[in-house]
Amino acid sequence: SRRGNRNAALSLEKPMIQINAPQEPATLDKPVDHLNACHRRIEQRLDTLERVIPHLCSRTEESLAAVHGVFHFLDSNGLLHTEDEEQSLFPRLLDKINPADRARIDALEEYHDRSHALYQHLKSIHYTFCSRPCPELAAEYQETVEKLTALYRSHIEREDALFPKLAALYLDDVQLRVISDEMKRRRGQAC
Repeated sequence: SRRGNRNAALSLEKPMIQINAPQEPATLDKPVDHLNACHRRIEQRLDTLERVIPHLCSRTEESLAAVHGVFHFLDSNGLLHTEDEEQSLFPRLLDKINPADRARIDALEEYHDRSHALYQHLKSIHYTFCSRPCPELAAEYQETVEKLTALYRSHIEREDALFPKLAALYLDDVQLRVISDEMKRRRGQAC
């Protein structure tokens, strides 16, 4: 049944595990905490992309459904997350930070470009695999997922280390509130 297949697809997802979860919920009112919490959600989706690899050819429909869920998240929340960084956080830091930290921010934006290109390639493989599943495409999927997840995890690690430090040094409460308001507007929330 359709419902049975949907539930089976969900079995490829593992339960949410919070690592170093903040004591208080990470809301849009605390933009840096929210960005870091979103990193945890992205990592969960990366885990899903990896977990489906051994099942692509044996549990194809379930695997593709799980990957579709990841794509939905990355195309919505993941995109908003990148916009939050590039349109709200980075511009407020760039005029204030030292050249070394500016180079780090520039590198993070380059990571965004590289990960976006890999992500688009992965989506292309996925949609081809949907219509023509074969071991060769499964192998290409695995190779692309390995590159993408390595790039994302390295990127997230750098951002997790950098954002709280830079925000504490260079952003005051007024600027953080403006960033928070921009993030809320992006999501259609009243400020």
